[in-house]
Amino acid sequence: MTDASPRKGKIGGVQVEGKVWLAPLAGITIGAVRRFFRELGAALTHTEMVSSWGLLVKNRKTMEMLKGSEKETPLVLQLFAGDSKSLLKSAEIALAAGTFEAFSINMACPVPKVRKKGAGAQLLYNRDMAVEMVRELAKAGLPVWPKIRKHPSGGGAETLAFCEALLEAGADLVCLHGRTPQQLYAGTADRQVVHDASVAFPGRVAASGDVFEKEDIDEYLQNGAAAVLVARGALRDPFLFQDGAPPVEPLERALFLVRLGDSILEENGPKAAASLIKRFVSGMFKGIRGNSSYRREVASCSHWAEMREKLFSCIHFFDERGNGDV
Repeated sequence: MTDASPRKGKIGGVQVEGKVWLAPLAGITIGAVRRFFRELGAALTHTEMVSSWGLLVKNRKTMEMLKGSEKETPLVLQLFAGDSKSLLKSAEIALAAGTFEAFSINMACPVPKVRKKGAGAQLLYNRDMAVEMVRELAKAGLPVWPKIRKHPSGGGAETLAFCEALLEAGADLVCLHGRTPQQLYAGTADRQVVHDASVAFPGRVAASGDVFEKEDIDEYLQNGAAAVLVARGALRDPFLFQDGAPPVEPLERALFLVRLGDSILEENGPKAAASLIKRFVSGMFKGIRGNSSYRREVASCSHWAEMREKLFSCIHFFDERGNGDV
């Protein structure tokens, strides 16, 4: 397996202890989840995608997204905006409210309601604005990491040219996802374009897209990526960040989820706790016989308190069926 620890120095201007990072996930990478994945081995975490407009108007829910703790660091704040002035002003507001190691600019989100504002993947159609955003945000004093997709034209040359323009404008790291905006989240991510960019700009490209197995991480790193961002793969296998074998005993896995759920309950309420834990159950018990039926039992719970009891009872559930691969 490829060494996931960083080479000498920093990556993208940020000191990290590894090359496998938790990507920003809307509605998921809240504080409790970030701490959870740091405990499981993620070397760096991202906030959810935070609206610059929401910060400018001091929207309560948006401002709460800036909350963090030392247990989440190094923490990167991802912002999305349609213009450079709003982006810089919102970044200044964020720095007054929280502590972050770098800024990520979302230039990748393909959702129409984001693109209609000139933000997200729409910036891939407006290179001048994307470049201006990087230049302006650099004035805030933190490393700047634009997160982009493969160019809408589908061409590798255009994608590399876009990366080069961002890096020349002052980006410290470009996080590149191998799908075009038109693909949304379907199809297969183009790894070759990420490999080509990693070789063209050594140490300055982080890989993203279809990271579901440790072999996927290895491939990106072996082909020159400075780091690898894990998104949906983190839900399918929360232990993907670990170098060694994951915990074997079902109860140990259940206790991870109980601690996570309790943290979410305290910070975000019982509805969020129940909703998010359901997203993690399948991956957390991956490889253990009885996972499917147990997942259904947990998913049938409507309240966190009931779900918590079900998690504690897992040791008896799995003992009755025996452990082993599915």
